[in-house]
This record gives sequence, structure tokens and C-alpha cells, in this order.
Amino acid sequence: VLTTVVSWAIGFERNSKASVEAIMDPEARALLAEFARTEGRIDELNAQIAAKAGTLKQVLKESGELSHEIVTTNYELELLRLQLRDRESENRKRNRTIRSFVFERVAGAAGQPDAFFPQGKLTAGAQSDGRLWRIARAGKGDLKMVGGGEVVGGIPKGLPSFSLPKMSWDMLGTLFSTAIVISLVGFMEAISIAKAMAAKTRQKIDPNQELLGQGLANLVGALSQSFPVSGSFSRSAVNLNAGAMTGMSSVFTGVFVLLTLLFLTPLLYHLPQAVLAAVIIMAVIGLVNFEAIKHAWQASRHDGIAAIATFVATLAFAPHLDNGILVGAGLAILLYLVRTMKPRVAILGRYADGTLRDAAVHDLPASDVVTAVRFDGRLYFANVSYFEDAILEAVANNPKAGNLLVVGDGINELDASGEEVIHHLVDRLRSNGVNVFFAGLKKQVIDVMRATGLLDHLGPGSLFATADMALEAIYASAAAAGKDADQALLPQK
Repeated sequence: VLTTVVSWAIGFERNSKASVEAIMDPEARALLAEFARTEGRIDELNAQIAAKAGTLKQVLKESGELSHEIVTTNYELELLRLQLRDRESENRKRNRTIRSFVFERVAGAAGQPDAFFPQGKLTAGAQSDGRLWRIARAGKGDLKMVGGGEVVGGIPKGLPSFSLPKMSWDMLGTLFSTAIVISLVGFMEAISIAKAMAAKTRQKIDPNQELLGQGLANLVGALSQSFPVSGSFSRSAVNLNAGAMTGMSSVFTGVFVLLTLLFLTPLLYHLPQAVLAAVIIMAVIGLVNFEAIKHAWQASRHDGIAAIATFVATLAFAPHLDNGILVGAGLAILLYLVRTMKPRVAILGRYADGTLRDAAVHDLPASDVVTAVRFDGRLYFANVSYFEDAILEAVANNPKAGNLLVVGDGINELDASGEEVIHHLVDRLRSNGVNVFFAGLKKQVIDVMRATGLLDHLGPGSLFATADMALEAIYASAAAAGKDADQALLPQK
């Protein structure tokens, strides 16, 4: 309230209209003229695209199949769209340059319009008003000149009228794919905000409930032709910092917004936009948890990289937070695949306390009877080649051992690729005189083996509940064969 009153009292907003002829800078005038011409060309292209799209739609309806006319029309339509994107890109660059010009205003004499001279280039005897002016909006008409700060400005008074949206099968077909993308991105953004708030307040969220609420909000919003509804990180942060405890805070906020739209919109005209930005920054900064990023980095380099990349991408793509979230999610998935492509593989040895441990870490002796290998991770398409290489390397490094024991208590999942690799690996090792055994496999892994017939292919006596049971059976078999076996991996009694 105070800043609004001060803004009104000191005339914080200083706007003026001017024609292109009032700009006393040849470079700026040439750029403005080119900008206006390109805007006219953009309008022409939009009209041509609309007409061409209608033609294509009519041709598709009449022919119903691919034809030379359809291909030609579609090509012409895409060419027009490409030209439109080029013209829009050119004008965006021109607009940035136009907004960078700084002028000084000189009052016109006796009914003449004011003139705007480049800063520091006033003509002899000219007196400026002491303010610096910029072009805020260029177009085919008058220019909007700004010599003060930005305020909220006029807010439409009242509520939108309610009406059912126009629906048709053609419109549904056109908008379906776009609507799916918008709904997924909107839900992803809302749920990420909800999780951040839940972590701050130590509450539990229900994603299904969030999706239901967002869907209902969009259904109701469609009756007033609103934009798609999603969560707002900044508004949620302001709401939380204001002491909100339940969802009723949003109900009261909605009531106050309703009253404001009906009666108080003129009072918000002079509210500086910088004040709104400061409120949002002060609210959001408390939700940026750098300690969480540091903790993620310490726990896992991959998680830390994903967290930092998401943070940077969100800032870079602002205000399009969805793009930053997509970058972070994509990177997290990629890093997960990289991490699971090479899980830990350990050659086991018998430790002094009788347990099986990593022989390389604890400098444990190998056995001439059996090579015991433990695979720590799900066995799926991304790491099957690594699993195969690790097993073959372990067998090659211990050529005297005629048995291989795969300790699978760390294998949580087995997909079709993993099952196929095991099948071929067993055949390959058996053909080279190496017996293959498995121990500690979990139910879901055994279920896959049973369903694919791999369990029958392995044969009886190849699966054991524990590694010790498997080793006892392997050593007993070696003793029965009359081999002089070492006791390196034999379970202690």
C-alpha cells in the first residue's frame, strides 16, 4: 500500500506517445521503419497460413488419401510457417536493439510534438526535461515512450462471462496432442512445487489428489476460456511465508481476488512491478535449499550433477520452468542409465569371520575349485554386456577352477535381455568345461527364469538358496571326483 501511494505521489510512471518522426535518430528511425514493415509482412503470412491450412483441410476431407495436391499444399504451408518464424526472429532482434536506445525529450514549441534526441546529442539551444526515455513498444502506429518505472497498470475490472467452449471433432483432433503435452508438463510442474512445499513443511502429498484437483480446476476454467491452470512456485512460496497451514488459504485468496477484481482494480494501477518482484524473490529465496544440493553431491555425484543442472536450467529457461524441469529429469534418467550400466561386480573370498567378502578389497585368496562372483544390481538390457564381460573375465583369471558360482542376492530384476545373456553364457561356459551355479536368487528373478524355460535349461542342482549351501555342494562334488581341493571358500563349521 505504501509503495503504491508513493508511486502515485511522485509520478513513478512516466509514459508518452510519439510518432516515428519525433525520433531524431536516423539509425533508430530506419530500424523502426524496418520493424513496422516486417510486422506487416508477419500479418500477411499469418493470413496466408490460415488460408492455406483451410485449403489443406478441405483437400484432405475430399480426397481422404495421400495425393500430389496434398503434398504440394502441405509443402507450401510449411514454407509459409518457416518464413513466419524467420520474420518473427528478425523482429525480436530488432526489438531488443530498439529498446536499447536512450533518448532525451525536448518539449515541442507552440503545439508542435515533443522530439526525442539520442542521449548527449541535443541540438544547440535545446533543453531536455531531465529524464531519460526509451522505446517500450514499437509497432505500426505510435510509439510508447517510457521515462519512469514500470507499474502494474490497468487491470480489467469484473469477471469473465461463463460459456461452454465450442467443440468439434476437427478441433479435438487438432488440439489433442498439444493438450496431452500441456497437461503432462503442467502436472509435472505442479507436483514438483508440491514436493518442495511438502519437504519444507514435512507433510505428505498425494500425487493422485493433486492431479484430480488440477483437472477439476482446468475443467471449470474452460467455462470462462481461461489459460491452462497449474501450480505457481512464486505464489505458493508467498502463501507459505504468509503462514498458510491448509488448503483453505487458497480459498480465502480466491475470495479476496474476486473482491479485488470487482471493486479494487483501480487502486492497483500505480503499484510498481519492482515491488511485486521483490515480494516474490523474498518468498522464493527461502525455498532454495543449497544444503540439499550439497548433501546430494556428497551422497552421489550423479544426483548432485542432476540437482545443479536442474537449478541452472530452471534459471536459464525462466519463466518457462517446465523446460528446466524437463532438462533435469532427462539428465537424471541419463545418469541413472550410466550408473546402472556398470554395477559393482565382486570376486568373493572367505573372510576370517566366515563371511564371503570382496577378495580384492580384503586381499583374500582365490579357490582352485570354484570362482564365486557377486553382481550388485538389476540385470537388464543396459548392463547385460557388462555382466557377460565381467563373468568371462573372472573365469579367465582363474582357469584352474572348473565351477562358477553367481551369487545373485543383489539382483533385484531380470528382463528378457538378461535372461537371454544368462542362457547363452551358461551354454558357452559348459561347452568349455565350466559348471555354472546360482545362489540367493530372489523370487521375481526365479519367476522370470521359470516362465522363459531357463530354469529347466539350467537343470537340477544348479540353484541354491544360499551361497554357503552352493559351496558345500560344489566342494562335496569335487571331493567325490577325487580332486585335491583347497579349502579357500569352504564354509566354516
